[in-house]
Amino acid sequence: MIITIDIDALRKYMLDNSYAAFFVGDFGGALAEAVDIENASDEELIEMAERQGIDLRRFQI
Repeated sequence: MIITIDIDALRKYMLDNSYAAFFVGDFGGALAEAVDIENASDEELIEMAERQGIDLRRFQI
């Protein structure tokens, strides 16, 4: 099944999660992940989200 994803909303969601981890105490990992999220292409971002188990249907437009 092919769906269209709101990439901006997905990127914001993933960044918010990364920043939350940063404030909880996973400083290095969360900071590196945030940089990766910000610099990822659309395809890379979707692959990252799938690896994290994020339900992409939440971002379907």
